[in-house]
Amino acid sequence: MAANDPLEELLGKIFDGAREGLRENIEPEEYARRRRDFIFHMSDWKSEIQRLADLYQKPEGHDENAASDFVIGLLYHVIPHLNAAGRLLLDEVLDPFASAACETAASERSQSDDVASAST
Repeated sequence: MAANDPLEELLGKIFDGAREGLRENIEPEEYARRRRDFIFHMSDWKSEIQRLADLYQKPEGHDENAASDFVIGLLYHVIPHLNAAGRLLLDEVLDPFASAACETAASERSQSDDVASAST
């Protein structure tokens, strides 16, 4: 953690406020490690969130291929960080979209299989 980084200080306070009772249930070193990990997972992608904001604010200023590469990289990098931060702060974060995404993928596979079998 960078010394006196206002964002990291705020993220630490957020962790402390949300996990107030946790200090009493685990060793101080473990609490400090979880707090540091939360701050890391919430701040490691800070430059990417700024680039994403620029993409949203000025989409016409971005090349499609470069934007595509950026968005794919962003998803690969940020989603695991958010999942980890969510577990550290909230213990569990359910994915309300997971079943819908699985159903959509299964439906698309079924339609693709139907087309393939009809053409043979």
